[in-house]
Amino acid sequence: MQSSANSVSFSVLTATLGVSVIIAGCSGSTSQASVPDAVTQAFNSAYPNVSPQWEQMPYGYEAVFIQDGQEYEAEYSSTGEWLETEYEVEEFQFPQVVLQAVRQQYPNYAITKYEIELTPLGTFYEVEVEGNGQEVELYFDAQGRPMANSNEDA
Repeated sequence: MQSSANSVSFSVLTATLGVSVIIAGCSGSTSQASVPDAVTQAFNSAYPNVSPQWEQMPYGYEAVFIQDGQEYEAEYSSTGEWLETEYEVEEFQFPQVVLQAVRQQYPNYAITKYEIELTPLGTFYEVEVEGNGQEVELYFDAQGRPMANSNEDA
């Protein structure tokens, strides 16, 4: 079953006692037809020959795609303005000054995610840290200074 705004998938699971349970999940994806032309044109200009999966977000639209074996998320306003492109990396791909800042701020936390974010204002580094029963997202510039992340997914 598919609607123009959301794609819904259904799975049937059979429990060990022979009882069937139906689980419905909404993927949140947006069909290509409902993405504004200005957004798809901006995306296609930046990433030719790439077929993304689109998702509508509070700030506009997010395109998830694979290029050169790497998964990316490119974010656009509803008018087609490019907001940022982000992708996950390994620790060794982060500037040491950023890693030092994270470890100083959260010395007893483990870094669980490393992301590089390319924006019109430059390159930024986002990490997720976990510890003491908390998960915290941190955002830094290339000099290790804490920054506000204005395009964070809601």
